[in-house]
Amino acid sequence: MPIRYLVNEDGSPFDPAELGTIRRGLEALKDLERRNYRDANAQHIAQHKVAKMLVVSGPGTGKSTLFKQKILHWLEQNPEARILAVSFVRKLVADLAADIAGDKKLTDGQKGQVEVLTLHGYARSLVEKNHGTSEVRFRPHFKIIGESWKEVVWNDVLNLVGQSNAAEYAWRNFEEQLHNNVFDTSAEWNAIQEQYSNLSSFYNAAGFADLILRAKDALEENPYLEENDFFIVDEYQDFNQSEELLIRQVTKDGCGILIVGDDDQVLYEKLKAGRAALIRALYQGDEYGNGMLPFCGRCGQHIVESSAHFISNNADADCIEKIYLPLEKETEATKVNVIACAAPQAAVDYIRKFMDDHKDAILERKEKLESGEKKDAFLLILTPSKGVGFYNKAAQELFQLVGEYKNEDKALSEDYFRALSYYALGKQPSDNFSFRKVLYYEGVSPDIVCDLIRSAMAARKNLFELNELVIKSNLEKAKQITAIFSRASRADEKMSNIVRLIKLNDPKHLSEELADFPIGVGEGEEIGELKEEEDAELAETEVQRMSSVELMTIVGSKGLSADHVIIIGFDNVNMHYVSKNAFYVAMTRARKSLHLITALGSGGANSASSYLNHLPEENLGFYKYKKGKQQIEQIRNRAYFNGYLKYILELKSGSGKKGASRSK
Repeated sequence: MPIRYLVNEDGSPFDPAELGTIRRGLEALKDLERRNYRDANAQHIAQHKVAKMLVVSGPGTGKSTLFKQKILHWLEQNPEARILAVSFVRKLVADLAADIAGDKKLTDGQKGQVEVLTLHGYARSLVEKNHGTSEVRFRPHFKIIGESWKEVVWNDVLNLVGQSNAAEYAWRNFEEQLHNNVFDTSAEWNAIQEQYSNLSSFYNAAGFADLILRAKDALEENPYLEENDFFIVDEYQDFNQSEELLIRQVTKDGCGILIVGDDDQVLYEKLKAGRAALIRALYQGDEYGNGMLPFCGRCGQHIVESSAHFISNNADADCIEKIYLPLEKETEATKVNVIACAAPQAAVDYIRKFMDDHKDAILERKEKLESGEKKDAFLLILTPSKGVGFYNKAAQELFQLVGEYKNEDKALSEDYFRALSYYALGKQPSDNFSFRKVLYYEGVSPDIVCDLIRSAMAARKNLFELNELVIKSNLEKAKQITAIFSRASRADEKMSNIVRLIKLNDPKHLSEELADFPIGVGEGEEIGELKEEEDAELAETEVQRMSSVELMTIVGSKGLSADHVIIIGFDNVNMHYVSKNAFYVAMTRARKSLHLITALGSGGANSASSYLNHLPEENLGFYKYKKGKQQIEQIRNRAYFNGYLKYILELKSGSGKKGASRSK
């Protein structure tokens, strides 16, 4: 009897007993049969008549293919339709846009009917078109209050309302209210919220969190801003309450919507109040039909089986039950390598040996990344914490090792953005946000800044219109810098003049940056076109251009994949801060091989992570690595692996028994 496709068009959740039967049937299929079922199931979902569909999609189960199939189906049924696809992760957006652009089944005209954006990017376009909202008006080309400026702006707000309790009325507390669309109604918070709105309008700038609510309000005021007919929403498990409200407002008059997510992959609970409860409620309700993609075509068999076992054994009580199986049953597949090292130095040496053994492949990937032929790294080294401080002195060695294969860093320096702020102010004196930045760079005290802002707002003027010495002198300085940038001359000549006017950290480096990224070229350049700073701030922690080898945090790896993944800090101290969802996501970044390294002494680590006990032993290979001999020796099983780590600790403490290692 054929296995039914994984679609419940009436919106009912999949029955656990039936799901178990389907899982057993899919497990029994041979590789070709698995591929045929995967393709037919996805095609069935893409062409289904239900207008609203929620698809539960585990890591590597073919979301991009489903998106393209759905887009093609919508366009075939509605030739004039306009389609919007949104996601959180910029690399996912870039990859999907590239996939659509290269899809031979779509005509050039059809490709032009599809727009792929980050959710914040789309929200910004709505607010820009509406010039803000009735409550908070914006002039054309409003700016983004990026990560590096939000605390400065928030302190301005507190100063303006005379609030000295910065701990209780911290930005993070207000940001949480924005994420959840639930606001404190006390007199103190009401005053702060009102002043934040007033200052946003005065600065002509919005923050990431309030941008979402501004976009929702703009659509409520002007529904005609939304011009799309069909919608694809990716990574729904990471949406917060405000983002869900925006999506509902965006799609309420749409002809069709496809939402995709996986509650096991929620990562941003702390960063932006992402809530798995939202996708679970959608799955349990009857507003959307339910679908599921069961086969992972990205990861090898042992990686899929071990990660599926791990997440199912750590499942929340109300999680969405799902099928997650390898697309191929590989008899020769590499097991998940669990590595024991006596110290961080040995762990780094293990990574060095791996990179040396694969040097030709790494260099080949480097060339293909640069040519655009490939888009994913060869090796991802994932860490619980950004600084890798738990590796002590070995951390620097690891950074140097990865740096050998790192693409040229195109991130612009603080000096560049400092110079850009002066230039922007000189070009457009009415830009209050650029003026605020200049006052910050000039070291003007917050109290004086507060008095200037209060005076300007009361008189309904911009800062540059105030008859104050600190305003006139800094505006004149900005105009001089703008004139320097506007003159045709070499970057080093410009720098020699600029450094006389403003303090810089590294003038030589800025001169090199200006040679590659000149400021002030071309007549008629508008300030609204100066996107460099905002793009850099919008990126936050995301990777913009992959190198063949990347070192990054586990959370930062969302949306990425690589042939090989090495997870360091797999111990009882450092992995303790990594959620089960984040570890699951990290494991499933690997296509061919996955390595979990426990290095004793890493920030006080004295054993492997407890997550090891939740991985199926039949999918694991246990090894010990000794730096001096550069050799990898297999260990019999998990018990012997733990015994070896205990023996090493005893040796370090002086209580180890000679010859004990041979028995392990």
